[in-house]
Parts: sequence; C-alpha cells; structure tokens
Amino acid sequence: MTKQHSLAIIGPGKVGTAIAVAASKAGFTDITIAGRDIDKVHAAAQKVPGSKGRRITEAAHHADIVLLTVSDSEIELVCKQMTEELAFKKGTVLAHLSGALDSSVLKQAKEESGVYIASAHPMQTFPSLDAETPGEAAVPGAYWFLEGDAEAVVVLSELIEKLGGTVNAITSEGKAIYHAASVVACNYLSTLMDTAIGMMKQSNVDEDVAWKALKPLVFGTLNNIDQMGPEAALTGPIERGDVETITKHRHALDAMSVHERGLYSALGLRTVQLAMRKGAIDATVAEKLNVELKQIF
Repeated sequence: MTKQHSLAIIGPGKVGTAIAVAASKAGFTDITIAGRDIDKVHAAAQKVPGSKGRRITEAAHHADIVLLTVSDSEIELVCKQMTEELAFKKGTVLAHLSGALDSSVLKQAKEESGVYIASAHPMQTFPSLDAETPGEAAVPGAYWFLEGDAEAVVVLSELIEKLGGTVNAITSEGKAIYHAASVVACNYLSTLMDTAIGMMKQSNVDEDVAWKALKPLVFGTLNNIDQMGPEAALTGPIERGDVETITKHRHALDAMSVHERGLYSALGLRTVQLAMRKGAIDATVAEKLNVELKQIF
C-alpha cells in the first residue's frame, strides 16, 4: 500500500488554500498550512477539515512534501530563510508553484538540507478567496507542468494525479516562454475583452449591453477553436481578404488611443499570417492587408 504523504502549504493565499482544500477532498489527512500572516493561516485552516495552522519552520519540518505557494518575488527569499532556520528534513520534496521560475531558485535548500526540489505549475486561474466559486473547484482537471529532481517529480506526479490533475514534463529552459504563453491566453484575454468593450462604448453601446452582445461571439469562437483548432476556426475580414473593410477600420480607429490602434494593428498582422497558413488568402492580398494594418499604428 502506498504511503500517504504529509503535506505542508507555505502561503495561505488563494492558490495555497485551494490546493489544501482540494487535497483534503482527495483524501489527504495530514495537511499543515503556514505563513507569516497568522490570521490568514487560521482562516485557511478553517476551510480544511483536520488541517493544522503552524509556524513555517514547524510546518516544513513535519511534512514530506512542502509546497511554496507564495508570490514569485518571495520564493527564493522564503526558501533561504527556511533553509537557514533548518526547517527541512533530508529527503523532503520541496516545490514552488511559479509558472515563470524554474526549480533552481530552491537550490540552497537542496545543497544545504538535502531536499529534492522541483517546480510544479498548474496552468489554471484561481478565483479570489471571497469569490462565489470556491478556488478548489479549479484544481481537478488542471494541467500541471513539472521540472526538477527526478525524485521530486515522481512524488509530485502522484500528488497531482490524486488531485485530479494531468502531469506534463517541461524543461527549466522552457519555463519562461511557457509562462508567457499562459499570460497571452489568460491575462491578455481579459485585456482583449476590455478593449473590445471599450470600442463598443465608443460606438455608443452601453457597457453592459456590449459584453452581453460580445459574449456569445467569444464563447462561440472558443468552442470552434476547441473543436477545430485556431487555424480552421479563423473567420472575419482578414480571413476573407476584405481589404476595404480593414481600410474602414483604419479610419475609424483614428479616434482611438495609441493602445487600441497598436493592439488592432499587431493582432491584425499576426492574423494575416494565420490566414495565409490556412490558405484563405494569397501573398498579394496579404501584402495589401499588411499595408493597411501597418498604417494604423
């Protein structure tokens, strides 16, 4: 029978709390939550049946798996402080959940305490602690990307599978561009929607109506991408080679800020490439579109 690992969550924010609750629901019974803000630690522990709120050093020393769910800027510093306070047992699995950083930021703990280190990033967005939908609902089904010591990857893979996640390997060299991809898909989608709503408001459409009108278009596009991929799902004036419409857009965008114009131009130029790859337009039409799009910004 596989031994059930003890788990310490260092950082009782939205991600750490969500994973602690999800681990409890997955059957983990030895969960400790720790952090500098005692009130947040106790608030998180109250959401996890049977969990304990402890001091950081005590929590780490007790656990087989230590997850640092603090902000990226704090990971190396927290690891350094914990190492100097002799928080880790030899053979402990220590991982952070940053998407941009690799496991090397934990090397001091590996060299001085004999822990196995890794980075384990869930490609998922987690709601705030006071959101209507609980954060733990985002954990099952998430794709996790792991790199680090083989011993740590094995243990973390078992943990993630028990949480209902899917494990994928990634190289330390690939983490930054991988994280940039997730930022484009997640964070920039919010920016894109805000921009589209702002442009609708510029045409005297109420903000509430603007989103309600755009929503089925957005979700329909995402569904098409899911079913066919982005190339086959591409529609619109660039895909049709409609230079005249892009020219009208160019003139209309004169009233918008440099940010809207720059975004439309950059995405349009990238869309021309996608339309050519699809075979929807030829090089001659693509050049005409590019000329119009470059004049916008």
